[in-house]
Amino acid sequence: MLFNIQRETLLAPLNQICGVVEKKGTLPVLSNVLLKLDGDTLLLTTSDLDVEMRSECVVDAQSVGEVTVPAHKFLDICKALPDGSILTFSYDSGQCLITSGDSRFSLSTLPAQEFPLIDDMESYQPVAISSHDLQRMLKQTVFCMAVQDVRYFLNGLLFEVLNNKLRCVSADGHRLALSECDYINESGLNKQVLIPRKGVLELQKMVKDLDQEITINIGRNHVKIEVEGVSMTSKLIDGKFPDYESVIPLNMENNFIADREELRNALQRVAILSNEQYKGVKFKITPNRLEIIGHNPDQEQAEDVIAVQTDIESIETAFNVNYILDATQAINEKEIQFSFKEALSSCLIKHPERLDCRLVVMPLRI
Repeated sequence: MLFNIQRETLLAPLNQICGVVEKKGTLPVLSNVLLKLDGDTLLLTTSDLDVEMRSECVVDAQSVGEVTVPAHKFLDICKALPDGSILTFSYDSGQCLITSGDSRFSLSTLPAQEFPLIDDMESYQPVAISSHDLQRMLKQTVFCMAVQDVRYFLNGLLFEVLNNKLRCVSADGHRLALSECDYINESGLNKQVLIPRKGVLELQKMVKDLDQEITINIGRNHVKIEVEGVSMTSKLIDGKFPDYESVIPLNMENNFIADREELRNALQRVAILSNEQYKGVKFKITPNRLEIIGHNPDQEQAEDVIAVQTDIESIETAFNVNYILDATQAINEKEIQFSFKEALSSCLIKHPERLDCRLVVMPLRI
């Protein structure tokens, strides 16, 4: 196996697929990238058994073959070489050598046959969505995904096709995020799939700064997306997501509307002296006034007051300040509305006039 390639031509596709690589995985070969030279096309594949990433680039091929090399070391070598460098990659009888100018690198290898590829045998149902809608929906939900929760079905994102809507939903047991967009459902597809956390984060990287239509191919056990020459195939979480619609509160009697940026700034100031473990802040709501109070075990306290639109006579409730800050980041509008039944009931956060993004946050007892 022997080929020449310009540094930049290799660096971009390699960088796009290395996010799934585990530096210390259960299988040593999962720390490697599979290189397969077919004609003048170099196919690059990485995997963690749940998510598989593939990309390709055109090289000046001398002889074909396949091998796996340490992914992050290979990427670091490409990054460290000067712009415009030409790399010569050679592999023969277990020895891999990369040369560029006066630089020489000898990398360890593992046989390509040991690399576990996802068997892509199933049929897919395509769902087309604009990259802008998908970017927005991911931004408004990824932060609510659980991390290594024993309730494994929370460690990912629910992607749902429901009548004429596409929805992304995530929850971690303390809060829930729902974002949706309109969808022309010509096939009458109604389906829910659970995409694991790492697959969602890689998908978010893939659609960043794009302006095009993206097709999400939904299978029984996998979801597959290809964007500008990079493809991701992710296993689906085998589980049932909770009935999220029953969690979204209805018929709420108490509401207030705040300037999003003004609220965010006040929360950031009060968070400085909030309890480091629980990050709780108290909301004191009176007519057209919101007082935010934070304190900690060192008897330190911070207070801030902002004007809000409300006719609430007097209610005190409390929240994790980071959860509310995440909500103000997700709803990137001038105004943000908070609605709840009573002080200890869950709070619905959204735009005052739209339902395309809804966040539910549980209160704290402090």
